[in-house]
Formats: sequence, C-alpha cells, structure tokens
Amino acid sequence: MTSIIKNQLVKHLSKFTKNLKPEQISLDVLKGNSKLQFIEINEDVLTEILELPSWLKIKKAYCTGVAVNVPWTKLKTCPIQIFIDEINVDVELTNEKKKAPKSNPLGNLGDSTSYGFINKIVENMSLYISSVEINFDSDVFGGSFMLQRLSVESRSPGWAQVKDLRQTRITCSTSNRTLMFKQLSWHLLRIEASAKTSKNEQRSKINAPLRLITSGGKIRIALKKNATDGSVIHARIQTILDDILWVATLPQLRSAISFASYIADLVKESQKNNVISTAHASDNPFIKEADKSSDAKTTTSAYNIFHFDQTSYHLHVKKIDLHLCDDAHTASDYPPDWDIDSGAMQVTLHQVLIDVYPKAHAQSDRSTWMRYPNPNPIATWFNSHLNEQFMLLGNVEDETTKQRLERCWPQLIGFFVVLRVHDLTVQCVSDMNTKKDALTNLFESERHLHSLPSDQQIVHVEFGTFYHPHSDKLPVPNSAVYFQLGPFTVSFDERTTRWCCYVVHALSSAIEDGNLIPEKDLDVRPPTIKISLLMPRLVLNLPGPFTDFNFPQRLVASMSSLSISSSPYDFKDHKKFISLYRKKKEYPEIKQRLSSGKNRFHLSTSPVWIEIDHGPQTKGFPFLHDVSFNGIVAIDKDQVDVLVEPVEDISIVVDHYQFLQLTRLGDKFTQFFDQLTLDMKHYNMGKPKSNVRVDFLSAIARIRLYIVLTMGEIPSPYDQSAMNNFNHSFMDRLSEV
Repeated sequence: MTSIIKNQLVKHLSKFTKNLKPEQISLDVLKGNSKLQFIEINEDVLTEILELPSWLKIKKAYCTGVAVNVPWTKLKTCPIQIFIDEINVDVELTNEKKKAPKSNPLGNLGDSTSYGFINKIVENMSLYISSVEINFDSDVFGGSFMLQRLSVESRSPGWAQVKDLRQTRITCSTSNRTLMFKQLSWHLLRIEASAKTSKNEQRSKINAPLRLITSGGKIRIALKKNATDGSVIHARIQTILDDILWVATLPQLRSAISFASYIADLVKESQKNNVISTAHASDNPFIKEADKSSDAKTTTSAYNIFHFDQTSYHLHVKKIDLHLCDDAHTASDYPPDWDIDSGAMQVTLHQVLIDVYPKAHAQSDRSTWMRYPNPNPIATWFNSHLNEQFMLLGNVEDETTKQRLERCWPQLIGFFVVLRVHDLTVQCVSDMNTKKDALTNLFESERHLHSLPSDQQIVHVEFGTFYHPHSDKLPVPNSAVYFQLGPFTVSFDERTTRWCCYVVHALSSAIEDGNLIPEKDLDVRPPTIKISLLMPRLVLNLPGPFTDFNFPQRLVASMSSLSISSSPYDFKDHKKFISLYRKKKEYPEIKQRLSSGKNRFHLSTSPVWIEIDHGPQTKGFPFLHDVSFNGIVAIDKDQVDVLVEPVEDISIVVDHYQFLQLTRLGDKFTQFFDQLTLDMKHYNMGKPKSNVRVDFLSAIARIRLYIVLTMGEIPSPYDQSAMNNFNHSFMDRLSEV
C-alpha cells in the first residue's frame, strides 16, 4: 500500500522536480506524516509558475528536506503543516530572449468554476522554512538574498494566532464574499550585492559590497475573494519591518546606482526581445458594480468592520537609522581647502509609512485608506486640483469630447502614493576629529514643543497620477504632488552644506554614468506641485568672537506657514505685484517670464518674525516682525527669475552690537559662497560649462529703520540679575517705540 502511494506521489511530483525516486520519500499514511529528502526542482516549471520576467532565469533550485503533517481527522480546524529545511535558488540576470511559455502546471490542479473544501484546505496550509537563500549572478554583478526562519500561517482578522481555522475567515452570505488573512514572518533578512571585476573599467572603481540587514519583519495579507469561484477581488498587503540600521558609504551608494542602471538596461533589452501583451482596462475593471452594490447590502457586522473596497500595498518601518559615510579618498577627489576628514552624517526616521493605492477613485473621500486622517488639507487640495483641471480640460471646442469628458469624469481612477514620517532628525556632518559633545542637529522636528496629535506626521508627501479606465483618448488631469513638512528647525552649517554638495556631486555623477536620467526629448508634463512648510524656523549662528556679552549669537527667523505652488489658479491676481506693473518698460523679458512663463511657482508666507538672541533659551530681541511676503519664481533651462515683495511695510529694529554682528554675518556668507563657487569649479572640471543666470526683482513701498542705542551703565556679564533687568528694560523701550 505504501509503495503504491509513493509511486503515485512520484508520478505527480515529477512535473515539478528532477530525478525524484521513491527511496527519497518516507511515508506514514495513518499518522499523516511524510518526508522527502533532497528535492531538486525543475527550473523551467518553477519559472512558469512564478511568472518571472524574461531577464530573470533560474539556473538551479533545490531543497534539502521536506516534512508534511496532515491532521486527517481535524482538517476543518487544523492546518496541514509543511516543514522545509533549506531552499537554495541560483538566478541569472540575462538579456537572452525568453522561450515561448508552456501551459502552467498548476492550471489543472483544481476546477476554477467551483470553490470548495479542498481549496480551503490548500489555502489554510502552514509553511515553515528554516532558511531561503537566493543567489543571483551576472556578467557585472553578483549577490544574495537570504531569509531565516520563514513562516506562513493563517491568522485571525486581528492578526492573532488561532486554534481553529474557522476563525481566520469571514464570509458574508448576502454579498457572497469571503475575507481571509495570512501572515508571512521572518527573523532575519539579509541582502548583499557587489560588482565583479568587470570588463568595463568604469564599474571597477565602484567595486564596493552593498549590504542591508534587518532583524525581523512580517507581511500581512488580507484577501477579499468571491465565495463561489474563489477568485481574488481585492488584496491588502502590509509589510512591517522592525528597526533598520544601515551604514552606507559613498562607494556602496555608487554600487547601488550602478546596479539599478544594469537592471534598467536588462528590462529595456527584454522589452525589445519579447512581445508584452497588456490586458485592456475593461477586461479587469477596478470596480465591479455587483461587488459594490452587494457590499452596501451586507448585514454581517464582522465583515463590515474588516472589509475593504480596493487593492492597496503598505510598508511600515518602526525606525530607520541611516549613517552616510565618506570613505577616505585621495586628495584629488576633494575640492581645495577641504577640512572634513572622513565625513559622516546620521539621519534618523521614526515610523515611516508608505502606502500605494494603484486603482483608487480619484474623487473619493479617502475614508477607507489605512491610518489616514480624513478630512485633511492635503485631501482637500487634491479635490480642488481635480476641479481646477476639470474646468481647464472642459474648455475644448469639440462638443462631443466635452460631453464624453463630463460623462466619464466621475469614473476617473488615480494611482496614489503616500509617504509619511512621524519624526525626523538629521545631524550635521562630523569627522574623525569631532567630539561627541560637539554634535549638533542640522534638521530637528519640533513635535515635542507643539504637542502635535499622534496622527499628524512631520513629513507627509502624496503623489497622484490619473487616467480614464475605459478610454485612453480623453484628456486626463495633470499629475499632482503635495509635500508637507513641519514644524521643524533648520540650523545653517557651512561644513555640512559643503559636504552635502560633495555627496550630491558624487551621486549625480554615478547617475549620469548609469544613464538613469530621463531623456529630455520626452514630452512629459511636469506635475502640479504644492509645498507647505508648517511653522518653519531657521537658525543662523552669528560669527564670533563674543568679546562682549552684548554681542548676539544667533539670528532666528520663524513664521507660521510657507506655501509654494505651481497651480495655475495661484496666479490669478498679478496686480498685487508692484514690480510687474510699475515701469513696464524696465526688464520686459523678465517680467514676461514672471507673468506668463511655463514653469512658475507662487510663493506666500504668513507674517515673518526675525529675532536676534544670545543663544538657546535666552530671550530674543525683535529685528523684523509681522511682515508677510508674496513672490513668483520662474524656472527655465538656463534662467531663474525671482520676484519677492512684502505685503506690509518693513520695520527693522537694530542696535549697534547687532549691526556689527550682521556686518560680520554678511562677510561670512560672502566668503562661504566664494568657497562654494570654487568647489563647483572643481566638481565640473572637464565638463562643458553651464551658466545659470538668476535675476531678482523686488518692490518695497516703505522701510522703517529703528536704531537703538544702549542707555545707562552696561551691567557686568557676571551679574545675572542685572542682566535680566537689562534685557527687560530693553524690551520695554522697544515697546514704546
């Protein structure tokens, strides 16, 4: 009896394996236990099952051992358990032409018209793998991808472990829909990639291994299926990672960019060699009317709580600690007067959330989006953007196109990507000589100072692009990007700015060498951009020496909001700009670009307040206050035009100590920009010159300047009470001005 079952197993498994013999199988039918030793998997069949792209070719795949436990008497409540020791797969990156696909071996395993007990048993199986290692190889790069202690289990809707499999499904008899929940988890993820000794000498200089290691993570998969035929209607996939610590050097980042370039070239080549068939939008409609109407009739309370109406993908990382380092190089790599030896910068991000909605209703209220507070200003702006685009696109002469657009507009679909960061800190650059006490922050959020609600993020970015699901000939709205940041403090640091310019140059050179820059000839409309900075604060450290306690140490500029937008509806009223309509014959070309150029951005601020103080936690003295600004920035290929105008009269208050410090600050910035100019010349050595001209226009109706002189005896800096009285008396005198 056992030998007959073994022969049948060999017969069926031979479709997926190589050289499988009955001796490799140990079987205990009554207990439901079976084991298979060293199974070599058929590469061609595995490729067809996984539907891999043509530039990925499996060369070898095997597992060292498989054990199966089947609870014959409890199949409704207990899962079939599969235990695998090790899985090893060798993959080759190639641009060879893909063979004609054969019929999928899994296509005949079940009846697609019925969804019964056997299908549920297969779906509820639990899988445990000790380790999975995938090695990839090519002419230029090699690497590996490894997972340890991988498990796949059915879970409850709250993602808890269950003893009864019936708790892992929710079925609504009214809508004929089933929700099921699976969780994939692992204890260690390691990714490595490195460049080989290449034929191309350009790649040999970036031969640095790229490594990424995470301690653990999980993927939660919720499926909404048709209870009749088992077809998947929607899926919600969440990837949750623990803390990620990544120490990346510039050579490693160059390797990553070069690797991305190599993959992009393979994808382009494979697209030339293979005919890609794309299904028409109507073949796979995003919203099934039957599903939509049936969901409205559901009466199962549990189903109503956990159901979802669209496919989405989510990534949640608890903490990312990124250390960007500059490995030691020869002196010729650095610009002249370089004083940063092996610079490093630390970036810390807390609770990073990335959500992708590939087929969402463009005008939906977003109430079903995960962890998304609704309503909010960003969702409101996207709706207003669509309304503006509808009015612009509706101004067509063809009446038929206009009527079709009005009819199809409510069915507009959007592809949305949402990036949110709960908290963010960026340290200034440090080197081998920097002491721990001397570390300062370049960027620091002020979440703790303003007591922000838990659902408000420091960084919130949304991108949306739109299309009509049933027609590719109707005009579509322009893509849109909304970037919100704040509240935060930025401290200007000269050394960090120089080092960041060096890093940007190194990475941009790698991107240019890898041909990853989009072609300039492509006719792609730039997206509509909105940037909103909430409660930004800029800190400028004034130069020393501070020989007198009256010399201020910092200049602090703050405001409630700063808005930058390229929406055409922000340019309705140009008459508020004096510079554009007074003395029109002066600078006509600049004014023409500012008033009707293509790539324009409108800038507006809330009242700006600038103070000068004697360091952190000291009382500031007003320098400029309660002045709002409006402006326009027009960007062309080699031309940037800037127009900034104050809304109110400018009032400046300064004493002779502050005036002296501001003079020093001006000299400091002049020297710094001269140094940056020399750095840019060093970076662009041997490249064609590109001169970008910047024109600045402004019209100020009135400036009031108040010069305050110190009165009375100057107190000693060692007498704290006298200093406090001096500060308060100074503020009282200002209030009387």
